[in-house]
Amino acid sequence: MFQLYVMFGNANESWDVESPAAQQVLAEHVSYLRTLERDGIMFMGGPFRASDYDWNGSGMIMVRARDIVEARAIAERDPLYLGGFRTYEVRGWQLNEGALSFTLHLDANRIDIH
Repeated sequence: MFQLYVMFGNANESWDVESPAAQQVLAEHVSYLRTLERDGIMFMGGPFRASDYDWNGSGMIMVRARDIVEARAIAERDPLYLGGFRTYEVRGWQLNEGALSFTLHLDANRIDIH
């Protein structure tokens, strides 16, 4: 059993990606995610995009945590949450099936995920 916690982020009514305040908090959010990744907490994450690649501020982050209480605390430390731009629904997710492989192209400085 591989237990993860999924943080479903939804932008609230104050979200405006073009505003200077949102841009500042978004930069802090990206820095926070990099810290989670560096510390081995974040498994995967990313935004939800429309078919035209438009973004409404929503996204999903999968984290490793002891329990749902810790996972909620991780969500509540996100600058987008603290800044009032995003809410989170946190749910447990047990990873059972699937496969992930990748090719590392050293000379091209590129990774292809299959």
